[in-house]
Amino acid sequence: MKIKILILPKFDIGPLGNGICGEGELFYKEYVEGGEEYELKGLFPGEKLYVKDGIALTLTHAGKVNTTATLMAILTDPRFDCGEMNTLSVGCAGTNYECTTMGDVVLASAFADYDLGHQVIGSDGNLTWFPDSGLCEYGCVMPNQNRINSIYEQIKNISLDTTEKTVSFMKQNVDAKTRVYPLILKGTFITSDNYWKGEEGHKIAKQINKYYNCPDDYLVSDMEDIAVARILERFGLLERLIAIRVSVNLDCYMNGATPEKLWSNNCFEDNMLEEDNEEGADIFETAMKNLFKVGKEIINVILE
Repeated sequence: MKIKILILPKFDIGPLGNGICGEGELFYKEYVEGGEEYELKGLFPGEKLYVKDGIALTLTHAGKVNTTATLMAILTDPRFDCGEMNTLSVGCAGTNYECTTMGDVVLASAFADYDLGHQVIGSDGNLTWFPDSGLCEYGCVMPNQNRINSIYEQIKNISLDTTEKTVSFMKQNVDAKTRVYPLILKGTFITSDNYWKGEEGHKIAKQINKYYNCPDDYLVSDMEDIAVARILERFGLLERLIAIRVSVNLDCYMNGATPEKLWSNNCFEDNMLEEDNEEGADIFETAMKNLFKVGKEIINVILE
């Protein structure tokens, strides 16, 4: 079976098809519900690959290892022809507080690894990062910029939604000049298995982006996409990768949030669905709809 497009969300809220908007739900309902279901060795336990009319979808779950295993399972399964497969990697993310707002959708123009190199407490007592040429030689992947720019031109004017509560939340927590209504942007995705947050991590992300001479600003902090990009590069499919992320929180602490408040008792999915949570107000469901709106347009462009 030839796969024309592989859609790769990372998690959902309960089983796909239940009507609750996680990263994959809207894509599942639109493209693969009612199609074939395949069990593959190497997928996340309990997950399946859903395929309908040449479009496939599965959940990778969090982190580089899960994502790597998932992609390798699909690319090496003899039942599927992936030689001309386009990959649309989708998901939510934290984003650069200096130049994004919650609800933004970001198109990746580069992928960099936050975890390669040396993160240490420096002599000044602050967390800092030093590159290691032996590690960092494979710490960044840059797709064809002409193609990325072309895609961006086709999606950049799509209107995105927000909520009154999110706008109020942003106005309370950011500089008065900061934009509070979402847009479609283009920038670097920086991937870490560690869900970091705070000013020191923010500075490291910017330093990594500068070290690799990425064409655009660091905008997205995610947990999977460098793995997606690197694997597809090795299979000769990097130029068929498009990655988009929607902002559901910023990489700084807001609204009185502390690490203990955010993470002592709740997993990410639980916290983001709570009313008035300290990370993202009530943006999550609206953000998932923004992600789907942009992703659907990209799929239309690919199919055309």
